[in-house]
Amino acid sequence: MSHIRVTADQLQRELSETARTLSIAPQLSALFTDRKMFASYDHFGDEGFRLVEHAEHKIMVGRHKSFPGYVFKKYSNDKPEEKQRLNYMRRIEGARLLRAFIAEHDFEHVVAPQKWLYELPQDFPARYLVVAEGLDLASDDEAWRNYGRISEEQTYELATVLYCFRGLNSSAANLPFTEDGRIAFIDTERWANDKDFLRKVGDRLPRDRRELAKEIYDELWSRGARPMRSTFKLVSRGAQDFEREEDTSPSSELPFSLQPRRRRSRCFGGR
Repeated sequence: MSHIRVTADQLQRELSETARTLSIAPQLSALFTDRKMFASYDHFGDEGFRLVEHAEHKIMVGRHKSFPGYVFKKYSNDKPEEKQRLNYMRRIEGARLLRAFIAEHDFEHVVAPQKWLYELPQDFPARYLVVAEGLDLASDDEAWRNYGRISEEQTYELATVLYCFRGLNSSAANLPFTEDGRIAFIDTERWANDKDFLRKVGDRLPRDRRELAKEIYDELWSRGARPMRSTFKLVSRGAQDFEREEDTSPSSELPFSLQPRRRRSRCFGGR
């Protein structure tokens, strides 16, 4: 298996997309003047960013009062730059595919933030970071209440996304609710990883909604839907095709009737 690298052309295409679609891009240079600002979590915070607490190995995440509608994500300088670039490109790719998927299926109860690649000054030891659209998120308590009363329609949208983007099955912190009641897929680092269906979020759903999610899973699988694959994730030849994971729970005999058949069952990128 060959090593995956981000090419110069891929980087340039993303930077061109940033220049075209990120309205604040011309003003961001004022934030990034100290080449040591990403040496550590503390250095980042000292530059006026309000940071989210995280484990030491995690990406640094912060907001700045000058750009309240955006979130900035950057690994510390001790992480290899090549791995940083690959991680950023995967995050951006996942957000873009998610947004296209949601729009294509006319989903109204889930959302993914837009993400951009930003290039730092030449004297910075690691040259790139991710700028993400900031969403208005509800509190953790409100998220728990919302999952406990989740509707059939929102369950359908959640289950369909998690079937097609298997790595998004995650913890409460990464699948919060927005203040307007949508489920937000804010962490797209591992979106292309294969994981058990409803790996963690299923614990938050009422029993009848978990059963409904399984019906949706069974129907998508029976139609031959395949999870999305990443350009920036190396997949061994034997794992190219999605294989249904072992499921020991009883299969439902009810028909898949939540949504009309006009909805597309094939995941984008599935072959």
